Amino acid sequence: MTETSRLLEQAAQITTPWGKSFTAPEANRLDVVIDANDLPAAAAALNAACWGYLAAITGLDRGADDGRIEALYHFCAGAAVAALRVTTPRAEARLPSICAAYPSASIFERELSEMLGVTFVGTPDVTPLFLPEDWSPDAYPLRKDIDLSQPNTVPVRPPPTNGENGKHFIIPIGPQHPALKEPGHFEFSVAGETVIGATVRLGYAHRGIEKAVEQRNWVQDLYLLERICGICSHIHATAYCLGVEKLAEVTVPPRAETIRTLFAELERLHSHMLWLGVAAHEAGFDTLFMAAWRDRETVMDLLEQISGNRVHYSVNVLGGVKFDLEPQHIDALLNGAAFIEERARYYFDLVNHDPLFNRRTRGVGVMTAEQAETIGVVGPTARGSGIVRDVRVEAPYLAYTRCPVEPIVETDGDLAARFSVRIRELLESCRLIRVLLETLPEGALQTRMPRRIRAGEAISRVEAPRGELFYFVKSGGGEMPERIHARTPTLCNLASALILSIGRPLADIPMILVGVDPCFSCNDRTATIHTADGSAEDETWTWERLRRYGIEATR
Repeated sequence: MTETSRLLEQAAQITTPWGKSFTAPEANRLDVVIDANDLPAAAAALNAACWGYLAAITGLDRGADDGRIEALYHFCAGAAVAALRVTTPRAEARLPSICAAYPSASIFERELSEMLGVTFVGTPDVTPLFLPEDWSPDAYPLRKDIDLSQPNTVPVRPPPTNGENGKHFIIPIGPQHPALKEPGHFEFSVAGETVIGATVRLGYAHRGIEKAVEQRNWVQDLYLLERICGICSHIHATAYCLGVEKLAEVTVPPRAETIRTLFAELERLHSHMLWLGVAAHEAGFDTLFMAAWRDRETVMDLLEQISGNRVHYSVNVLGGVKFDLEPQHIDALLNGAAFIEERARYYFDLVNHDPLFNRRTRGVGVMTAEQAETIGVVGPTARGSGIVRDVRVEAPYLAYTRCPVEPIVETDGDLAARFSVRIRELLESCRLIRVLLETLPEGALQTRMPRRIRAGEAISRVEAPRGELFYFVKSGGGEMPERIHARTPTLCNLASALILSIGRPLADIPMILVGVDPCFSCNDRTATIHTADGSAEDETWTWERLRRYGIEATR
């Protein structure tokens, strides 16, 4: 019995008291159908058994004829994925919250609430996540029968007229602010210089992509989804391709898999170096900012040399890749990897020994492994707290199955640890690039793909630069998808930045925010709605609220 089979069998045993039926849609996946009322108990049982973590919640509208909304609660442990499937009447959709067992569920529940009209009983936060304040409360964008040609709007309640809220002062940051390189809006409640509460509003680049993909064919969606993010466009396209190819039962040629993996590691180099420059700038270390961005040009030049583009390289096609590696490309990649490796060692020495930089990072934003597990963070943010959460290691895909990744982990859990993880990952990516080039298989670049994809569901998980990227792909058997849900890593990590801000001086906030490497473009929209008297309707991240979930952080 493989480890994945053992984990799935264990999940089945844990959920047996509530399971009405058990199915295996994929080799590494178990779906358990349960009654909605049993959802908190089943989730609590998985949590008590320490079976994986809550990766995402996907909502599905079965349509007016069926009359039900379906929710899939995806739990991941290694390569195994177990889903609790529940349904609720479409006319009055209600589900119990599982935030008592999984605080990270709050942000997912908010998404289902506004997108599909599901009311969650007992959830701590009912504010909108993606939609603007003037969106009609009765219009649910991901329902099949919604008419978006003339969206209804409602009057917007005015924001506070001053910065005071009770005894505390509210400091707004963004959407345009020197501490932010993308548009976002944060409000920090402070007592003196100490942060005591935090809220966030995102989505100034909201594009409604999950709805748009339902109106385009499988090929068109590839180019739409890779534009979710400019820094990690390739990994979005890769996650989508893996899901569609799994449904189509198509095997991608080994050479194409290796080229996809190679571009994923180049993209990781690009992303981490861009982040290093931005983080250094927030710390006032502009020399490192300019050096990191200058050296990043080496990676972007390599991407342009092979694909013709520096940002949206558009390497993937369904069934393979469109660009091959010529001998001159291989030489350039080897030389570029050697250069980046040398520079990464210099960065590592610099951030570990510069006394002023260490004052901004060591002991700041500390998150223990237990807190990281409870909050549900992924990627380098989790690995900086001692958690080996890397899809390339836990559930290898593409060429990672034959070129294993050495996980980079630090245990201090502070900003310095997150810096160390990302810089050391530059070295690991350079090593992987050399191994991939040395073992590059011969053969075709593409295989034939059908226009119509058979009916079914598929889950694909990949390791984006910021952490696990989770895609759910559902086909109805036609030329267009029935549902595509993308859960980006920043959606999991951003709450940790708000939590870690509490109890810290206001001056630490830019560094704590940049420490999770947020990508606002990936998240679309969250919102805080204010009443006319200036008070906020939602509960901010406060110490009292965290303690209700059993989260203890360091002041």
